[in-house]
Amino acid sequence: MAILRQFIDFFRLTEAETSILKNEIKAENIRRIFYLTLIAVPASLFHVVYFWLNLTNSAGIEREWRTYIIYSHAFIVLAVSTISVLIYFFSVRPKKDSIVATFGIQAVIVLLLTGGSAIATFDQLVTPAINPFILTSMIAAIVILNRPLFAIIYYSGAYLLFYFLIELTQHNPDILLSNRVNAVTITGIGLCLSFIFWQMYLVRIKQDRIIEKQQKELLGNYNKLMYYSEELEESNATKDKLFSVIAHDLRNPLSALIGLTTILTEDFEILSQAEIRKTLSILDKESKLTYDLLINLLEWSKTQRKKLVSAPEVLVLTDQISGMFRQLENTAKNKEITLNNQVDKNLKIFADLSMLQSVLKNLLTNGIKFTEKGGQITVSAELKEGLIEVSVQDTGTGMDSEKIANLFSLNNSYSSSGTENEKGTGLGLQICKEFVEINGGEIRVISEVGKGSTFTFSVPANE
Repeated sequence: MAILRQFIDFFRLTEAETSILKNEIKAENIRRIFYLTLIAVPASLFHVVYFWLNLTNSAGIEREWRTYIIYSHAFIVLAVSTISVLIYFFSVRPKKDSIVATFGIQAVIVLLLTGGSAIATFDQLVTPAINPFILTSMIAAIVILNRPLFAIIYYSGAYLLFYFLIELTQHNPDILLSNRVNAVTITGIGLCLSFIFWQMYLVRIKQDRIIEKQQKELLGNYNKLMYYSEELEESNATKDKLFSVIAHDLRNPLSALIGLTTILTEDFEILSQAEIRKTLSILDKESKLTYDLLINLLEWSKTQRKKLVSAPEVLVLTDQISGMFRQLENTAKNKEITLNNQVDKNLKIFADLSMLQSVLKNLLTNGIKFTEKGGQITVSAELKEGLIEVSVQDTGTGMDSEKIANLFSLNNSYSSSGTENEKGTGLGLQICKEFVEINGGEIRVISEVGKGSTFTFSVPANE
């Protein structure tokens, strides 16, 4: 039963093999038929011309034999050329017809096998050899890839045709028997070769598909590894930045606070009112800076852990800017900086309130920090393609191109001191970038040393 099952499976096509037959094998057969045409047509034309030139010098049986050969090869030239042209126009060109291509391939196999049988029959008029039958049987097996069931049908049909035709021209019973037996051998060899080449090509295509699949899987795994590697590098950079802030930026102001409170505690009785007031003023500034740092650090860490979710709502932009101006009014007054709100009162945006306030506060604080006394900070906005672009322009110190290039980078841990040595957290602009992107916008900067900076970010408009 196992042998019988294997025998049946040999002739049955699996789903994968059917796909290979319709695609790779059909394309390969078409390509091989074109190559065969380039050889068969000139060879047959040579036979036609050669036998035609020698036809006048022959008579009787020899003349009859030459005439049959001329007609046979002329038919081969016409048939092969016609089939090749049909295959080209109906399979290679854009308007493809799979049925015509399949029929053309099968027609070439039938033409080879029947043509060999016919020419071998005609040759019996002058020779007992069956070379054409041998040659075409080998060519059909080697050149054309054909499924085993069809190969058996075609080779059996060709042999039966040869079996009955040969007795019309070969009247010697011994030669007739010998040729028929030899034809059985040639048919068997042709079938074996056809089976072997069919299976070899199937195995090769299956292996190619497996290799292609493995290559795709390897490429996919490589891309995943690269993605995870980048995430890991980003995570490490985030961790390093976090440790840096905690170890340096947070430790220093806390140390300053401890020092100031120690002075007040230990020397309170010997300090004058002016000294106490000055110390408290410094303590107030350091406390606010430490508080701002903690707030920024918390917000930034949330974005890095992907746990911050935007909750957009309709907001009147000018109201939010005015509210932020009131919060920073005293800081701006201390440096005699004028805050200008030039935003149209009718502009409404659709964004997360706390994120918007954080972006505005960081950009305005930065503007105040890097603007000299008597300078100005102007906020303006305009509608562009469903987005509102908000610009915060200052008349401060500005930046060079190198600093601009690294301004929003996580690896840029450098925090510049302001025009009056104001300290920063080093995280403000990174928070701005991430908050703006979470809300579906972008942020950019235009700056020139000595001529100020303009930070522009976009948010969805509520139209």
